[in-house]
Amino acid sequence: MSTATRSASAERFAARARRRRLRGVLRSVLILLVIGAVVAGVWLVRWSSVLSVQNVSVQGVPDDVAVEVEETAEVPVGVPLIDVDTAAVAERVRALPDVGDVEVRRSWPQTLTIDVEPREALAAIRDGGTWWSVDASGVLFGRADSRPDGVPELDAPTEDAATLARETGVAVLTQLPRSVEELVDSVEARSAADVRLHLADGSTVRWGTAERPEDKARVLLALMQQRQEDDESEPPEMYDVAAPDHPAVVP
Repeated sequence: MSTATRSASAERFAARARRRRLRGVLRSVLILLVIGAVVAGVWLVRWSSVLSVQNVSVQGVPDDVAVEVEETAEVPVGVPLIDVDTAAVAERVRALPDVGDVEVRRSWPQTLTIDVEPREALAAIRDGGTWWSVDASGVLFGRADSRPDGVPELDAPTEDAATLARETGVAVLTQLPRSVEELVDSVEARSAADVRLHLADGSTVRWGTAERPEDKARVLLALMQQRQEDDESEPPEMYDVAAPDHPAVVP
């Protein structure tokens, strides 16, 4: 092998060695950068005030309710956002009477957002001189001195043990077919199995549970039509359609 050939081979070998060393250096630098980024990220999330709670945002309710929600949430301002127990915050807020459901989420970098779904008043219940709004689940809320606007009245007990009765009463009230609703003066929920309709003509309808409203309406109207055809001028004391397959009329 000539001197020139050996010299060229040595140069190529040296060049490859330099490239290997450069790749090693770059790999080491990259690893250090990744480690540094991870450490910096952990520091930012867990200890830095840059990602700590500085604001609480309450969405979905009026300002006066939002203030109550924020106070009840007891969000620890200044702690790392990642350390906030969102489930515990949601549980505290959900205990408020006006709150139907709640979702708590982290809005980076410094805000905890509380999304509130308020209860919807579907009926109003009188309790002496007080009025309560009641939602689909039978929960009482929104205590007031006057009847809430735009919701029908439900006659039902207000004790904690009567939640199911109120829930059934609301279900019956909101599911009444229009043909029957036009005849009803008031709805009374004595229990979850004994809801009654008080008609404008003075008679009562034992409706029972909230099941099969269309069948019960059809049977009730048929009973009323039959009485008209039989020339019964006075309304009966009660129509019983709680079991629509076996209805009854109490004279």
